[in-house]
Amino acid sequence: MTAPPAVSIKNLRIALPKGAERPFAVDGVSLDLRPGKIVCVVGESGSGKSMCAHALMGLLPDTVTVTSGEIQFEGRDLLKLDDDGWRDLRGRRLAMIFQEPMTALNPLMRIGDQMAEMFEAHGLLTPRERRAKALSLAREVGLPDPERIVRAYPHQLSGGQ
Repeated sequence: MTAPPAVSIKNLRIALPKGAERPFAVDGVSLDLRPGKIVCVVGESGSGKSMCAHALMGLLPDTVTVTSGEIQFEGRDLLKLDDDGWRDLRGRRLAMIFQEPMTALNPLMRIGDQMAEMFEAHGLLTPRERRAKALSLAREVGLPDPERIVRAYPHQLSGGQ
């Protein structure tokens, strides 16, 4: 028996701003993300892959709008969440690993501090527990010398790290 989808995107349509090269970045995309499964979204540059991911995370730029469709997660249509709903969900139940890590990380903050920041934003753990959790996560993903990694700045890591 197949597990129900963790995320279900149905007929997603994302409009580009007036004057863009085409009216829609995404037009009628539907897909299910099932627990323990991998979904590969393939397409040429500009085909809407990142727009779909950003819509799923509530991170679309102000210049584009979802004109139809739904994104279901835990029985809720994410497209209907307000700012407070997103703040509660993002980072706690949903997260995104950005394509270009060097632009996703703050170059002025240590890696461990950036990892702990999510727990702080959600009022989770004490400062000492956050530091321990960051170190634990670095170990969990198999980074070499996790103690050094969490004290390092982004420019001090290799691209693969």
